[in-house]
Amino acid sequence: MTPMQTAAPIAGVRAAEGARPESQRLFVDPYAHLFADAAPEVTQLFQSIPFFEEHIRLRTRFMDDAIRRSLRAGTRDIVLIGAGFDCRALRMPEIAAAGARVIEVDHHDQLAEKRRRLEAASVSLPAYVVHAPADLRIAGALEAALAAAGAPSNVRAAWVCEGLFGYLSYDDLRALAATVGGAAGPGSLLVANYNRSSLRPELVSEAFAAAGWRDEPAPTFDELHRTHLRSEPPAGSDAFMLFEASR
Repeated sequence: MTPMQTAAPIAGVRAAEGARPESQRLFVDPYAHLFADAAPEVTQLFQSIPFFEEHIRLRTRFMDDAIRRSLRAGTRDIVLIGAGFDCRALRMPEIAAAGARVIEVDHHDQLAEKRRRLEAASVSLPAYVVHAPADLRIAGALEAALAAAGAPSNVRAAWVCEGLFGYLSYDDLRALAATVGGAAGPGSLLVANYNRSSLRPELVSEAFAAAGWRDEPAPTFDELHRTHLRSEPPAGSDAFMLFEASR
């Protein structure tokens, strides 16, 4: 299954968030419906994943809040690695209000399809959004893409890796940590998510520590569930991990 196929059901969860009562919404994504056309078999597969909907809702809110925190601290560069069909750059007014720049990194075809669908809906990408196509499995591709996009070097930046780590091997993960670590300046923040059934937390931490990142205390899925959904998390939900590191 390709990343583009998996991005569609995730967009479906984000689109459905806007239909919830305002008091229950964790975010609003008015563009998600443009991408929520997953094939029936893909939708069926994702609906069979325990806590899939809750996981997407909570990780989205966690990363949105991390970006807000970074903007308040003075960050003006945001890099979304594995941006998929998420439209943070458009749906979070805080980004434009702060005068921040957003670089979206993903496969060429993914970014091209994202632009096509937005343009078909008469939505133009603002000048502060730059697309940086890259295949992260290819050595040096991320460095080249960031350089071509004019990515920040040695400045405070927010790096967001939503839904990305599960597609990477440990070698890929170490390379990513080193590349981002080499570009990130003091005060930078990186947030990500992954599943402990496919990645061991200690190895994720080791990969980033080796590149000069410091682990920060990230909330657990269970904590976010209690905070935002106001109910006890289901058994087994601790497989969903959130990761936060700083420079």
